[in-house]
Amino acid sequence: MITGTDLLQISLARVNMDRTDLESAGVIERGEAGDKAWSNFGRDMDTFILKLPDWRRAALAEAIREQANRQDGTSH
Repeated sequence: MITGTDLLQISLARVNMDRTDLESAGVIERGEAGDKAWSNFGRDMDTFILKLPDWRRAALAEAIREQANRQDGTSH
């Protein structure tokens, strides 16, 4: 179950991620190959997430988890 605090951490992590975070995590391709995906992420993040293949969605979840941990200074 997700708590209100969890939801806040997820939201903060998502809005504080940049393109290099997504490229490093393997969520989008590096360089020009990732331009459209990066644009879609910025324009409509929810639809972007819904359309990701399972393995990229898992990579995004891990990247969000890592970002949230950096924000609150913990490891999960």
